[in-house]
Amino acid sequence: MNFKLSAIAVAVAAATLSATAGAAAVDFHGYARSGVGASTKGGSLVCYWLGDLGHFRLGNECDTYLELAFDANLAEKGETKFNLHTMVASGTQQLQDWEQSVPSWRQLWTEATNVGSGPLATANLWVGKRYYKRQDIHMTDFFYNAVTGPGAGIENADFGFAKGSYAYFRYQPDYGPQSDAAGFRPNFVNGGVKATGVHDLRLEGIQLGGFGSLDAFLQVVTDSSRENAKAKGGEAFTVQHTIGAVGGFNRAVIQYAKDGANLDGGAKWWADDTLKYTGFRLLDHFVFDVDQFNGSVTVGYQQDKDFPWYKGATKTQYNLGARVWYHFNDLYSIGGELGHAQVKDVDYNGGNAPEQKLDKITLAGQISAGKSFWARPALRAYYTYAKWNDAAHPACTGRDCGTSVDIGTNVTNGSTYGFQMEAWW
Repeated sequence: MNFKLSAIAVAVAAATLSATAGAAAVDFHGYARSGVGASTKGGSLVCYWLGDLGHFRLGNECDTYLELAFDANLAEKGETKFNLHTMVASGTQQLQDWEQSVPSWRQLWTEATNVGSGPLATANLWVGKRYYKRQDIHMTDFFYNAVTGPGAGIENADFGFAKGSYAYFRYQPDYGPQSDAAGFRPNFVNGGVKATGVHDLRLEGIQLGGFGSLDAFLQVVTDSSRENAKAKGGEAFTVQHTIGAVGGFNRAVIQYAKDGANLDGGAKWWADDTLKYTGFRLLDHFVFDVDQFNGSVTVGYQQDKDFPWYKGATKTQYNLGARVWYHFNDLYSIGGELGHAQVKDVDYNGGNAPEQKLDKITLAGQISAGKSFWARPALRAYYTYAKWNDAAHPACTGRDCGTSVDIGTNVTNGSTYGFQMEAWW
């Protein structure tokens, strides 16, 4: 089915229902990006990514991506409201006019707000599939805490010193079919023998007087596999400190994970019962806004030990980058972005692989709906130059940089130019 026509049909249906007597009003919002560009060496538009800490995205996104969300207040009983939240998403390689893309239902959940008294006066009960309190660094499009999927929970109970939340999520492996003697079908259709649960506990908004606030997240991964399938639970822990600074904020993050848990709080698909994995991550994210200038600076460090395919070995990576805009007025601005990424990995035999390095710079002009760093929509023209060492040679294009591009033998630099739009509403 043509996704564009499907989305229009959904929007028309929603508008029609909202106009019907007694129907719930529908709130429409979402996110979109798309563009066009080329490589100065010819061929496809090239993007430059390295490592697991995101990518410096200004002038460096080779896809078309869309999220459409429709929310509605379905009923009210006293102080309690019943709200429905839905989201469909789709992405394409951005290679040509007609690109078939199967939409994905990313969110479909219902909440009941203000479900009690005392601490529960501000609490919400919810059930369904959702993005759950995701934490990200926008400049690198990196979601460092991303517990998402089917679940249920209670959130935002007011304990005075902090807001508390608990949620339970259920996952199964998403790489390859999982079947058993009873003939279960592949995992995307009807489940399999391996499954994990994630118990998510959070304390948010712990005030530190004039020293900002703290958030603490704990995810406990539990195994419930059948037929003696090998799997293992684990734990992930995140603490982040946020303080207002220079018209914006600074957020410092420390994360730790072990065994079957990911650093982002989710569950590993390959967590067999012999796994002794540990992960450690440090992040800092700074956004500033002073007079005609605004921008962002980020730095990240991550270390992973004892992956199942190279037990006893360590993978280390870090990145550092900054983006700055100068605004002439409420519409027009010019800016640039610098980024460096470095990865020290091991090969599949447990030996040391060559260290990979990538540097990237982008210059851009844009027209946007305001002077804020977060002002959107934004329409941009850009030029990007990147250089890398031989170990980091492969380039990419398409959705999530998912298509490799041959940019020539012994080539260790490249440049691209193009135009991009980005919007959220």
